[in-house]
Amino acid sequence: MESSTASEPVTASGWEQIRGPSLHLSSGVWAGIISGVLIGGLGGRIAMFLLRLTSDPSLHGLETDDGFVIGSFTGSTIFLLALCTAGGVLGGLFYLLIRSWLPRPYRVVVMAIFVGAAGGATVIKPDGIDFTLVEPHVLSIVLFIALPALYGYAVSVLTETFLARKEAHEKSWSALAVVPLLGLAILGPIGVIVVALTFAGWMLNLRFPVTHLWRSRWVTMVGRFVLVGITCMTLATLIADVGVIV
Repeated sequence: MESSTASEPVTASGWEQIRGPSLHLSSGVWAGIISGVLIGGLGGRIAMFLLRLTSDPSLHGLETDDGFVIGSFTGSTIFLLALCTAGGVLGGLFYLLIRSWLPRPYRVVVMAIFVGAAGGATVIKPDGIDFTLVEPHVLSIVLFIALPALYGYAVSVLTETFLARKEAHEKSWSALAVVPLLGLAILGPIGVIVVALTFAGWMLNLRFPVTHLWRSRWVTMVGRFVLVGITCMTLATLIADVGVIV
């Protein structure tokens, strides 16, 4: 009897330790899924539809640089949605990772600029048909900079919203403790690795002050320096590519 009574607090304490990080993680995962599907997936298809309307009709049915058929809803569209969902989840986790480095009043703006620059530099290539044959070029450039920037804005806003609701109604959010695992499952092997690393970090944090170290002044300064450096490099690449296209 005494043994059973003594074990109950340990079980409750263990659940509390797991629930907190899981709910925190679920905020970024849910924000990434929603933003990835709506902005990356549906938004990307809408952008390609608009460009089909403004481009030469002969381009209808042509395969883009990413393997998608212009003006057609095919199996590639489903793949695009899945890809954007997976990428959205990773983006949500990335925001959670760097969130403490960003000044609270400017987190949304910084994330939008960072993702807009990085996403635009990744997608916009002067030697691809997406930005040579598809017209007008300016519209293509604007759309494929605006979409990642909008994703960065949305994923940060949604994450902050979910985190605030989690803190205000933590008991009602307890059922979402397993959502990170379900959400990350769409990433396949990558999701398994992310989950494993996340919980390894959680266990490590129980023994060592990893979280406090990550949020420390010096790590924050280095993190901000790295983010600014990446933003500047991607912006330089983006500007150069846009200059060639235009």
